[in-house]
Amino acid sequence: MLVTGVSNPLGAEVARRLAPQVPLLFGCDVVDPVSAIEEMDFVHADTRLSVIGKLVRRLGIDTVVHLAVMVDSPREERSMHETDVIGTMNVMVGCAAPSSPVERLVVKSSGAVYGASPSDPSFFSEDMTNWDRTASGLTRDLLEMEQLVSEFALRNERCDVTVLRLGLRVSEDTSLARYLSLPIVPTFAGFDPRLQLLHEEDAAEAIVRATLTGHPGTFNVAGDGVVLLSQAIAIMGGRPAPVLSPYGKWLSRLAVRTLAGVDVPTHLADVLTYGLVMDCSRVESEFGWRPAYSSRQAMDALARGKEAEVLEPPSPPQEYELQVYLQQRRRRQHQLAAPRN
Repeated sequence: MLVTGVSNPLGAEVARRLAPQVPLLFGCDVVDPVSAIEEMDFVHADTRLSVIGKLVRRLGIDTVVHLAVMVDSPREERSMHETDVIGTMNVMVGCAAPSSPVERLVVKSSGAVYGASPSDPSFFSEDMTNWDRTASGLTRDLLEMEQLVSEFALRNERCDVTVLRLGLRVSEDTSLARYLSLPIVPTFAGFDPRLQLLHEEDAAEAIVRATLTGHPGTFNVAGDGVVLLSQAIAIMGGRPAPVLSPYGKWLSRLAVRTLAGVDVPTHLADVLTYGLVMDCSRVESEFGWRPAYSSRQAMDALARGKEAEVLEPPSPPQEYELQVYLQQRRRRQHQLAAPRN
């Protein structure tokens, strides 16, 4: 089994959960993982280069979990396009080769594939993707990426292909979490969008279940219910500060970045204006599973995490990793002990 993108927190967590359950696990990324996983063999490899296809073939990989898809990044659009589209294409070339034994491919996508606009329906089901829409940035790249994956699935019937459209994640390293953690939160005047959130543990669990049990198709994955942006700000203890309207989109994003010091990606600015809600009944029906955290509970977990102590990296690094692990363990125990509404 090969997991791409194991250096980001979600990829590392997925690899950590898969390691005890598979006979052989390889992970690849352009940089070293934050912490080592004893049961995983790490390989330096860039999905944007054709060498990734050779890696899949030479290692005799039967399952590929492709998580090297950039969704929340301040990097320039060209770099994201190369990673999401070109990188995915290179991975599929390796999976499609006649000598390749790959029988299962799991691809991380995002609800951002639907975009966000004032004409959106109340919720998006998996079949409501508008492939012909004029899109830009991340939405355009995800549409192109998913089209490539769909064509691959049609041409390679021997390989089970699963695409997971993950909802807005609010782990501490995301742009949304940094934005909501501000004491004064710039918002778009006149808008209070619905936010559908996904806890990081549920995102990892959905990927692991798709990998181990096999559910071909495309699935929306997000927590039950919604949280209004005003509610999310209140839960985090912040105060909203309405700024320019979203119709001057570039100027509004510049205002948010200037006032808040947080670079809000274009697709996230759209969601923070119009909202985005997905119908996740298909994943519940097919997987026999639903996220443990509702949108409200994911928001509450982020608020509790904000109160955790800040750790300074001491020497040696192993001691720091131990302290981080113990802190995360205490946080999980606190979350499990907290009553859920």
